[in-house]
Amino acid sequence: MACHTLTSAIDKLVHSLCLESFPCGRGSWRKPTLQDSKDWDDEDDDEESTGAQFEELDNLCDLLRSPLSPWHQEASWSPQTLDLRELAVKAPKKINADRIYSSLTTLRVVDKGVSVIDDGLLKFRNLEQLVLTVNNIAEVPSKNLPKTLKVLELYGNQISNLESLNTELPPHLLHLGLGNNRLGSPEDLQYFAVSRWPQLMSLDLSWAGYTEQYALVDALSTLPRLRSLVLEGNPLTLTTLYPGFTLDSLDRLLYLDETRISPEDRRRYRGLAKLRASVSEEAEVIVCVKKIKGVPNSLLLNDAEAEFPLVNYSYSVSYEFFDESQSQKSVHAEDQTSQNILQRLTPVPCTSSEHQDHALSVPVAMNWTTTQAWAEEIEFNHSSTHRIRDLAALKNFFLRGLWITVEEQKVLSWPASRPESSGTKASANKKEKKASSAGTKSKVKKKKKESELELIHEQPIKQTLGSVHVKLKDLLEGKSQSEEQYDMVVKHSIRPEVSKVKKSKKSNRENKEENPTSKKGKVSKEMATDASADERKTETKTLTVEFNLRLNKWTSDSQAFDPNSTK
Repeated sequence: MACHTLTSAIDKLVHSLCLESFPCGRGSWRKPTLQDSKDWDDEDDDEESTGAQFEELDNLCDLLRSPLSPWHQEASWSPQTLDLRELAVKAPKKINADRIYSSLTTLRVVDKGVSVIDDGLLKFRNLEQLVLTVNNIAEVPSKNLPKTLKVLELYGNQISNLESLNTELPPHLLHLGLGNNRLGSPEDLQYFAVSRWPQLMSLDLSWAGYTEQYALVDALSTLPRLRSLVLEGNPLTLTTLYPGFTLDSLDRLLYLDETRISPEDRRRYRGLAKLRASVSEEAEVIVCVKKIKGVPNSLLLNDAEAEFPLVNYSYSVSYEFFDESQSQKSVHAEDQTSQNILQRLTPVPCTSSEHQDHALSVPVAMNWTTTQAWAEEIEFNHSSTHRIRDLAALKNFFLRGLWITVEEQKVLSWPASRPESSGTKASANKKEKKASSAGTKSKVKKKKKESELELIHEQPIKQTLGSVHVKLKDLLEGKSQSEEQYDMVVKHSIRPEVSKVKKSKKSNRENKEENPTSKKGKVSKEMATDASADERKTETKTLTVEFNLRLNKWTSDSQAFDPNSTK
């Protein structure tokens, strides 16, 4: 594929200004001035004087400034474009390539498919700000950057290393934006040195792949004028010591992740920089499932007149979480194969879809709460702590998000069949006769008999009531926890009131006694029809899960050694 150079993209933007077309340029619409008569020859003057009705220069300039004018153009890619167009109206003779190159001090070439920064950029000898956001740039040859450059923004490109920015850098560079690129190699840290960027005050490394906070902070501490730093979206921001360690180590910073650093922040995080020797760089994630409410009562489906089987319903909540042990096994098995493939392939620009596919491939494991019986609000108060050292994989998991699932478990229980002798049966018959003559047994004795009955439990029948996806990207943007109530819609089959069913059956029996000629099959058919109608009735309910996921962040050195600091 042919490379799209930066200067060709700039030439298209300059051409869109139409500096030689109405209302700019030397057309028949423009009334010549005294200065024009000195600059133009007589032949040109005669041609202009025979044209259509002239327009005053002020009127032509108004066409450029008025927002309702079709010739109005916002200075979106350079604030100097309006000055150039007005110059093309007032003194078109002065418009040439050299004047354009020297006039433009700011260039914003955004999403133009630029892949090469060529040496044609050096023609802009007064350029101070260059914004190349969302392009396909993989390398930044510093020799092709004007020495006057103060702001260089390269957000959203395909830069994978800083080797091309190693030498001949603009000496007055104040801001360097490298966010949302393919950076993250420890080898890049050697290029953050005062000898290369002595004046750098602002650095954007957001949404990269840096995982080692200690090493990165050490490299950045050599930049004496650094006042603003953006690191959000990097895996290292998930650790327990971020942002405390960074703020306590870089005491000259005024802004971190676009947030003003207050004296209170300095006081709060004082002492965390000393913990690097005793605290590993890992993330601590605390997951809590508090309760669920709105669970349909499945007991209403049971036949109240049937003694067996006994039906027991219980409920639990499961959630996905990153499985670090499985991830390490996969990396170890595929490491040699990946290295062989990478040696044969050239670097391919990483698109957003590739990021998404990579995030979806993160291994996960299911985590379960205990099972609880039905209630209007089922309390779980489940809490688990996950400590992760593979920060890059954890970042991909947060980009992927997780699923919460509510599950119903149904267990049927039957009385165990026991062999009985004829004597036992006879004794039982005598007891039944004696019981019938004496009356019914008390309810207390009946319950005691049922409790002593040996039951056989069938295999649990599990049913998913609902699932909901939880987005966790906010945790990569500086938010420390995700705590919400997540709703899911549940369709539940219900039976009508038991009284109505009993009444229907009683009515059928009475009709049969009053009309002995009625057929038994007809009554059974009517009862079956009523039962099938009962089973078809459903209702929709909203089931709510209270779920909390929190990144543990230390705000003092005492928390590192306090076992209860995460509670």
